[in-house]
Amino acid sequence: MIGKGIINKKVATIDEVLDILESRKDSGDLTYEQQIALEHTKKLAAEKQKLSKVKKELQEMQIKDECIAKILEIMPSNIMLLKQILAGCKNSLDEETVAKVLEVVKGKASA
Repeated sequence: MIGKGIINKKVATIDEVLDILESRKDSGDLTYEQQIALEHTKKLAAEKQKLSKVKKELQEMQIKDECIAKILEIMPSNIMLLKQILAGCKNSLDEETVAKVLEVVKGKASA
């Protein structure tokens, strides 16, 4: 097994992963896998501040962290895709809340 083992487990969004990998890069060399992950997250997390704002708004709607991470990763553009994400996360929301979530996500995408 590569690595030292799991210390703790937490769902992280792309912007949080970027922060973690950049701090590890500053403290020493990254492994090949970590370097690839860093390059990938840099491409995806170009809009860190906007993602953080969307994340806070979704947390205020009482959405599970795992589901928020998946929503931010996929950035659904329509209600059907959002409902599929929510179903996969086992997060049941009423139609009004689902519409608000999509509005928040689309507001981020168009900003």
